[in-house]
Amino acid sequence: MSTPIDKIENILKHANPLSLLQPRRNVRVGAVPGLTPQQIAEQMAGKRVPADVSVIDYGDGRCERQDSVSDLKAILVSGRPEWAKVRWINVVGLNDPDVLSLLAEHYDLHPLAMEDVVHASARPKVETYGQPEIGRPRYFLTARMLYQDETKDNTLVAEQVSLFAGPHTIITFQQLRGDVWELVRERIKNPTSRFHERGPGYLLYALLDAVIDALFPLLDRYADRINAIEDRILDPNASNDNNIIHDTHRLKRELMLLRREAGPMRELVRSICDQDATLMDEQTRVFLRDVGDHAVSAIELLETYRDLTQGLADAWISMASHRMNEVMKVLTIVAALFIPISFLAGVFGMNFDDIPGLHHPAAFVFFCCSCIGICVTMLVWFKRRGWL
Repeated sequence: MSTPIDKIENILKHANPLSLLQPRRNVRVGAVPGLTPQQIAEQMAGKRVPADVSVIDYGDGRCERQDSVSDLKAILVSGRPEWAKVRWINVVGLNDPDVLSLLAEHYDLHPLAMEDVVHASARPKVETYGQPEIGRPRYFLTARMLYQDETKDNTLVAEQVSLFAGPHTIITFQQLRGDVWELVRERIKNPTSRFHERGPGYLLYALLDAVIDALFPLLDRYADRINAIEDRILDPNASNDNNIIHDTHRLKRELMLLRREAGPMRELVRSICDQDATLMDEQTRVFLRDVGDHAVSAIELLETYRDLTQGLADAWISMASHRMNEVMKVLTIVAALFIPISFLAGVFGMNFDDIPGLHHPAAFVFFCCSCIGICVTMLVWFKRRGWL
């Protein structure tokens, strides 16, 4: 009979607990840091996958949206409309050298930032590239968009989102199709929304706010999973459910990944608030500080759920051990009842003719009554001792 510890060791043997610590890209030791537009084109030669580009121009109550742009160069050359205060360019897919090189060259994006965009393995951070002394900084941010893929058994997916923020332009890069920004796009269409009164800093705040708020529905799902596993552990028939510890271990690994990816978002928001006011005015900073509070709340919930998950594993081991002890107690009591009976049977079963009462007509009845009396007496004694 396998013990709970044996089951845990078997699961850990077939699951790599260090997979979360593996590097997510191949590092070229000694290579020149950064990626220029020419290097991007050379690196992706022969493996081009067309990117999906969308452009939104808005300002003064007007909004113009272009999806699946086919001629990005013409849009960049024509520039932002005169009535538009902000242009938002969103790129889905990081394997299109034409689009990446064009944007990097047109907006003079820093090679180090483009390297982080292409490799999509940067820790959430904020950097300033440009000329802050003349009021033209360009902020570069990397964040983690977290969600569960329903098509793959609700597997946790951590997607890097890269953002460039300039005086009038926001450029975002996504790895995969689908995001949490559709409501932001709908709000931009509203001519009375704050987007038309504020600059690109407010759009940057809204994008980060959507990324942080997307954590809470995800955490609600984890809370439901924790409650479901807890109910299974407390079920009297849980000893027959060998998948409990497997599900608990998987949940714990996902929470570890979620903590690693979402944890730096708190420092990211704080770093943006500490930047100068050339991109984000004081009113927008108030909203951004609220995003920081949301990030702190999400991280605290995440820490709580991780502790609860560890408690679930301990509870399952305790419950399994308790049920095993109950079974062993019953078997021990049954064995204890048969010890005196076996002794009497052994004595009167010996091959001797001069055993007292052996040939008495009521000897068998007396023997049976003695066995029953001994069993009842022992049961009463066990009960008074609190062993039953």
